[in-house]
Amino acid sequence: MSKKQAILDAALKLFTENGARATSTKSIAAEANTSEALIFKHYGSKDQLLEAILKKAYQAAALETNLYLKGLTAIKYISNMIELPILLTRSNPGFWEMQYKIMALNPISARYHENFMRPCQVRLAECFRELNYSNPDLEAELLLIHIDGIWKYFAAQKLDFDKEKALIECMKQKYKL
Repeated sequence: MSKKQAILDAALKLFTENGARATSTKSIAAEANTSEALIFKHYGSKDQLLEAILKKAYQAAALETNLYLKGLTAIKYISNMIELPILLTRSNPGFWEMQYKIMALNPISARYHENFMRPCQVRLAECFRELNYSNPDLEAELLLIHIDGIWKYFAAQKLDFDKEKALIECMKQKYKL
């Protein structure tokens, strides 16, 4: 593993355990078994290090999401969006746990998440419009609020797969999917 990757891994671990504000570059360097100077050389600052973690994880999540949601009918898109929290939190659990813990207090983290979710809201509204819902924009927003709560719950609770699947199936039943 490269030192650069070791720094990213150490930062992710410590940001998850302690939060971004409470984690020092000194503690990241110690965890990564490297020097603080190397952190600054590769990333410039702690905020830029956090942004590197966010960028990398959201790029991976966007790729995974696009593959999972591309070219679907309206009903299948909504169904897959409901399943998305399982897919994402299972594929990168450490990142989503960190994101759950820091997003409320970190504007960089919140911005990345908002940018990631924006295209989903547009597509969901189109789907609800296609399915003749009376207020497709609000329906899309409501579903995204629910999905946002679900991934946070999954990230925080470390549920077993059967429980996650049961919650998702219950939600699908509400939409008659």
